[in-house]
Amino acid sequence: MPFQQIKKNLNGRFRVAAEHGTSSQKLKLVGQNGKHAVLNIPLGIDVVHKESGDVLHKCNKMYQRYLIAKGGAGGNYRNNYKGEPGEELNVLLHLKLRPNIGLVGLPNAGKSTILQAFIPKKSVKIAAYPFTTLKPQLGFWKADDDDKTSAEPFVLSLADLPGLIDGAADNRGRGHEFMKHLEYADILLIVVDCTGFQMGDPFENPWRSPLECVGILNAELENYLKRLVKKPCVVVLNKTDLVEKQEVEDLKAKLSTKGWHKYLPEALQPKIPIQFDAVTTSSG
Repeated sequence: MPFQQIKKNLNGRFRVAAEHGTSSQKLKLVGQNGKHAVLNIPLGIDVVHKESGDVLHKCNKMYQRYLIAKGGAGGNYRNNYKGEPGEELNVLLHLKLRPNIGLVGLPNAGKSTILQAFIPKKSVKIAAYPFTTLKPQLGFWKADDDDKTSAEPFVLSLADLPGLIDGAADNRGRGHEFMKHLEYADILLIVVDCTGFQMGDPFENPWRSPLECVGILNAELENYLKRLVKKPCVVVLNKTDLVEKQEVEDLKAKLSTKGWHKYLPEALQPKIPIQFDAVTTSSG
């Protein structure tokens, strides 16, 4: 079910109400409970309490019903035979993307460049400064239709997320708002700048080597949701044209080992290191 269908189901209204319970009557001592109001939504929606920000339900099971608010009870001896109104609250529906491939990286790693390489026709903002991407971008890569026997062309969806920073798992830099879109991704594509990364003021934030960047991203994914680091994962060593070839080969060799995290300072070693399915390079 498309997310846009929700608005259509509401008939232009953004208020969903079940019936109140009916009061007792002379010929009907026990009043009827209010009828249910059911809103169908796509899989992957988080129902969030608007005022408190608490997640009430993660709607991640097909055909599962989730109770958001109780309707009013009918009149009975407990309520002096008067029908009761139902519960009332304001909620937000947070949609999570379901991409085949989720692009992850620190700011200015070159994720948008890679997305545009896959999908040249998509308008992607690219610039040589951090935080160029301010919201998730979704693109679709369509295979050449060489197989005439196939009823539908093979299509991959790719989500380019804004750059994550140290502390994203604790919602620093709106980390939760972006990382939630990785929960349903089939594959993670970690993009690393081979020249390293430095956040803002060099006196306040140390320069991070490419390997340390991988360690930071691994830790943030792990701290946000442990199952993310169990997903199939590929590392792209980007901007290889800006460093010596031997540096790239050494980095690639380290990341290709199970114990790659041991090359990191102890403070940056993730508890659950990702076992990368492939390590590749790009000069974008």
